[in-house]
Amino acid sequence: MLVLNYLGLAVGLSVAAMLLSIAYKLFRLDRFEAKKGSSRVRGVSDAVMGRARTRDDWLPDGRIKGGMIYNRRENRLEVCGRLSDEAFDRIFR
Repeated sequence: MLVLNYLGLAVGLSVAAMLLSIAYKLFRLDRFEAKKGSSRVRGVSDAVMGRARTRDDWLPDGRIKGGMIYNRRENRLEVCGRLSDEAFDRIFR
């Protein structure tokens, strides 16, 4: 029974440390870079699913990694995009 208490305490402290780390990164967020990155997606679900727009006025955007995927439901190739690692580094410093 004592081992379960210590295990629960360890899990709770780990989760708390992770949440504090996320909160600190969100506090230090570069809001200007975040707005530039979010202008390429319509919502959070589009960002997670890789539906970022890779071009704006026919010019490629360096913040977006573009690629192609095969959509099995509709049997066609589709352009997909997501924020690049460098864009995340600029946003979260």
